[in-house]
Order: sequence, then C-alpha cells, then structure tokens
Amino acid sequence: MLTILGFAMIATFLVLIMMKKMSPIAALVLIPALFCVIVGKGAHLGDYVLEGVGQLAPTAAMLMFAIVYFGVMIDVGLFDPIVRAILRFCKADPMRIVVGTAVLAAIVSLDGDGSTTFMITVSAMYPLYKRLKMSLVVLTGVAATANGVMNTLPWGGPTARAASALKLDAADIFVPMIPALAVGLLFVFVLAYVLGRRERTRLGYLSLDEVLVTENETVLVGAGGADATRTPGGGSPGAGEGEQATGKAAHDAADDGDTADETFQGLDPHRETLRPRLYWFNAGLTVALLTAMIMELLPIPVLFLIGAALALTVNFPKMTEQKARIAAHADNVLNVSGMVFAAAVFTGVLTGTGMVEHMADWLVGAIPEGMGPHMGIVTGVLSLPLTYFMSNDGFYFGVLPVLAEAGSAHGVSSLEIARASLVGQPLHMSSPLVPAVYVLVGMAKVEFGDHTKFTVKWAALTCLVVLGAGILFGII
Repeated sequence: MLTILGFAMIATFLVLIMMKKMSPIAALVLIPALFCVIVGKGAHLGDYVLEGVGQLAPTAAMLMFAIVYFGVMIDVGLFDPIVRAILRFCKADPMRIVVGTAVLAAIVSLDGDGSTTFMITVSAMYPLYKRLKMSLVVLTGVAATANGVMNTLPWGGPTARAASALKLDAADIFVPMIPALAVGLLFVFVLAYVLGRRERTRLGYLSLDEVLVTENETVLVGAGGADATRTPGGGSPGAGEGEQATGKAAHDAADDGDTADETFQGLDPHRETLRPRLYWFNAGLTVALLTAMIMELLPIPVLFLIGAALALTVNFPKMTEQKARIAAHADNVLNVSGMVFAAAVFTGVLTGTGMVEHMADWLVGAIPEGMGPHMGIVTGVLSLPLTYFMSNDGFYFGVLPVLAEAGSAHGVSSLEIARASLVGQPLHMSSPLVPAVYVLVGMAKVEFGDHTKFTVKWAALTCLVVLGAGILFGII
C-alpha cells in the first residue's frame, strides 16, 4: 500500500504543477501533508517535516549565501568578460545562443556546484533570450541537461556517493565512464544545435552588429542597416508569422525603453555597482572560494557565508550600499530558500512514512530473474526514475547497495553497477527534489511545470545516450 501511495503522491504533485493548478511551493507542502494523513501517520507529520528541514537546512543556507555572493560578483562585473565573449560568439543568431548556453553551462559546471552554474549561465544568457524573444524553457532545459552530465565529476556529488556506498575508489568509477559521459555531453551540444535551429526558424536570423545600452534605449542594428533582417534558414527575408514576430521584436528593441532597460540591465557597462579596480581581488576570491569548496576545507555553507561577507565588505564598504545589494537579491533568496524548505516537507514525508523504502524495494523486486546477468544495464535504466523521484542520498545510500548485491549474485561487479548508477544524472538535475533547479527556473522566470514538460524528454534521452555509449564501449 505504501508503494502505491508513494507513486500516487509523486504523480499527483507532478500533474498539478505541470497543469499549473498549484504553485510548486504549495504542492510541495500540501500534497505530502495530505498523503501523510491518508497513510495514517498524520500525528507524526511535524516530526517528519522537522527532520526534513534539518537535513535540507545546510543546503538552504548554502543557496542563500551563494546567491548573495554570485549576485554581488555579477553586480561588480566579474563575469562581464564572459558575457561579452558569449555575445561576440552568439551575435543575435538563436542557434548560436542556444549552443553558447550549453557550452557555458558545461564549462561553469566544472566547479561541481549546480547553483553556481545556473546563476552564472542565466545571468549571462537571459538578456539575449529575453531580448530576442526566444523560448526561456530552452535556456533552462539546455543548462540543466548540460549540468546534469557534468554533475558526475568526482567532486560533484553522485560519484562520491556511489564510491562511499559501495566502498570503492571514486577514480575507478569515474575515469572509465569518461568516454560515455563525453558522448553524452556531445549529444547535449547537438541537441542545443537542433533546438537553436528550431528557434532560428521560428524567430528568424538577426545579425547583431551593435548593442548600445543606455538608461532609456537599446539600439539593435541589423546587417542591412537600421532595421533587423529576418533570413529564415539562411535564406532571403520573407513574409510570414515569424517575420512579424521578429519585426515586432526589432520594433520593441528600438522603441520600448523600459523593456530594453530590463532585459539588458545585467550587461550595462555603465552600472554604478561596477568595481573595475577590484576585479582581480574578486577573481582571486572566487577562485579561492571554489578551490576551498573542491578541497572541502570547510562546509560549503560556511564558505559561501564567509565569501559573501567579504565580497560585500570590500566592494561596498558603506552600510547603505551593502543593504542595497542584499535587497537587490532578496527576491531570489526568498524564492529559492522557500522552495527548499517546502521540498523538505515532501522529502520528510516520503522518507518518514517509509514510502521511499517500499518503492525502491518494489522496483528492485520487479526485476525479472533472467535480467540478473545484465544488472549493469538494469541499474542504468532504473537510475532515471529513481534519481528523479528520490534524492541522490536516498538512491546511492539506500537503493544502490541493494542493486549491487543483486548484481554480485550474478557475477556483475560493484564497479559496473556504480558506473551505471551515474547514467540518470542529466534527468536528476531537473527533479523537483533538487534545490538548484529552483535557482535556475527562478532566475530565468520560468514556471517549474513548463520547465519539466520541456526538459524531461530531452534529459531522459541524454541519459539513454550515455547508457548506450557505456554499453557500446564495454563500460557497463
């Protein structure tokens, strides 16, 4: 019964948020509370919630101060060179912009932290997507999937968890998986190219020769002169719905000062918060912070707390300036931290009532006896739904040892099982139980349900590509 109720609770949650019948925060709180009562353990709801909050509180603290820290770094201009480089590459070609999104997300993901990746990627790319009226779910979907592939780095979390759970060396798990993961990342770039071509077809090709940002206007100059020119698929301008949309975009770009100011605010080279004289201090502080995080010198929440305090104090020594910067990022902080604590209710009820354990046991027990010798492939397939509906801790410490034991009974090594368990990470990064995804959708101003509907199919396909490559190369 707990198995059925667990799947029903998750299905109810996903359906309601994708149909936009409830906000994610409300759904994360009310649906598990209702199912907790249905299970007959309503009296223990408070204990489950407090336990879940206790487990996620460090994550919430980390996200709060990480948002403040990187928000300040964006304000003072640390990432402006990256933004300018991406602008030069992308120009106003939707295809290049989407590919640039994937490349940027993959590069920034080297630090092993999804929240950092999403904050930098969205801050750099959001103005272009907004300016050209591109689909923002393409931005969130590509960024999340690219980060999901890179999340398998030994310091990213899943590989370390798998190594700890099965008492293996993280390098022995990760290094042989590199060819399969490289194929997965290449597929993300191809996917970005295809989605970018689709956006180019929908919106047209705009050649961006110059972007002038002032307080009240932005001038978009096309290749043919003062007007933006639409050339679908590289051809000549033509009449149609896409051209009208592009024409409107160009018209808005020239005439709508408020919109231009909003969409390019993050790229304004004359904003008052810039601190060019402190550029190398800020760069050094960021490198030191990321190095300390990778080396685990201190807990990540503590590192970001200290980093945010230093960044604010050095860049904005006046108290009024510090308050203004904190207030500027308070909206993102509140949205993300609120979502994390709401997710604590969901995870607390799933774990406390025993639903997660029963669901995992049912899935493992449903494996046919004849599939025993192929437990590596089975683990790879199961990692998609299990890491989507469960936290990484729950999967790697709760389910993976059971799968490894079942595999060893049929002569499948624990290393193969551990490698296969990494397959589901591209999908996992869009799970409603991953706090970083709320940073992504919040900063990109995308509804979580819209992100889910768009991203899940592409992320799942990426997982299957990684699994296929692992099988082809004899890794799994």
